[in-house]
Amino acid sequence: YHVIFLRNVMIYFDPGTKNNIVNKLYSATRPGGCLMIGHAEIIQRAQSKYHYIKPAIYKKE
Repeated sequence: YHVIFLRNVMIYFDPGTKNNIVNKLYSATRPGGCLMIGHAEIIQRAQSKYHYIKPAIYKKE
């Protein structure tokens, strides 16, 4: 996918499940594609392959 919107969904999951979701989404994202999450949600940057752009926006390089 070029863009994935996953707003206000991951707040309901535990950290391990969030990490699994983010890894699966990363695999489904094309290079240069973006993941957009809700402002209340946090992706652990140390565990994610996505590149942080700004709050709630992450990009696959």
